[in-house]
Amino acid sequence: MRKADSLRRWLTACLPADFKDHPDRLQIYIEAGQIAARQSKTLSFVYQYTLKALVLDFAGDTDRLMVPMLAWVAREQPDLLRRQDSQPFAFEAELLDTEAADIEISIDLTERVTVTLLSDGSGYDVEHPPEPDFTDAFAGVNASFTDAFAGDLPLLADE
Repeated sequence: MRKADSLRRWLTACLPADFKDHPDRLQIYIEAGQIAARQSKTLSFVYQYTLKALVLDFAGDTDRLMVPMLAWVAREQPDLLRRQDSQPFAFEAELLDTEAADIEISIDLTERVTVTLLSDGSGYDVEHPPEPDFTDAFAGVNASFTDAFAGDLPLLADE
């Protein structure tokens, strides 16, 4: 499951003073993982899980955390921004004092895995295809959450 590591790298790059200097303040884990698969000619499947990001002792404006989260969702799970309820993730916060909080973000994710059997029968190849591109194409409008970070962070290029 590559998205958990992707989120850690992304948030560390977006908020280096918070997480690069204090990596213990960002805890990422997975809950309620499942495999979705059907009997077919391939062994392809989908990971389905809830990713939890626990941000400890976060000081300052929470917008500094939520905007990068939305940019990450736009790249890694763009279908969450196209849902009717327009709620790509949930969060809870424990206010520690007037300056800091522990914030837990919960996001339901999927990761498709394509499994192709080798023609000689010696094994298989596994691929994690990219998420679909849902970029809206209106003349003169091309801004997105990820555009806000494109000039500053190299992580938006495919890794």
